[in-house]
Amino acid sequence: MAHEEKRKYPRYSCSIDVNFDFFDGDPDEIDIETSIPEKGKGKIIDISSGGIFIISNSRVSPGLPIISRFEINKSEYSLKGKIVRTGLLQNNPTELAQKFSRYSAIGDAYIAVEFDSPLTNIDFAEIFRI
Repeated sequence: MAHEEKRKYPRYSCSIDVNFDFFDGDPDEIDIETSIPEKGKGKIIDISSGGIFIISNSRVSPGLPIISRFEINKSEYSLKGKIVRTGLLQNNPTELAQKFSRYSAIGDAYIAVEFDSPLTNIDFAEIFRI
């Protein structure tokens, strides 16, 4: 059976520094306006209108909110989202983790983030010259 693409948006490989605020605890009880976040940093290695894939040393939990801050073409973005998947690169047999194992100097974990609202005003194909 052929692999079916489930993503809503095309993904683009990239290398973008990112800083992020993440939270710990019960996702239903976290108010990102008042809760004190932990700080993390890493590199976005895959981006789409709907989310990002980050390599980092930060340990985060799925289902929790995250605020990502990064710059593309001199424009700054601060985007709220949710952590949909995370784990250690070395324990992940997926093609994606294998492909990005060369980023191990940046971090040993991956964080997949889904934005609360899609980034629809960026032409990724133009920026990343696909």
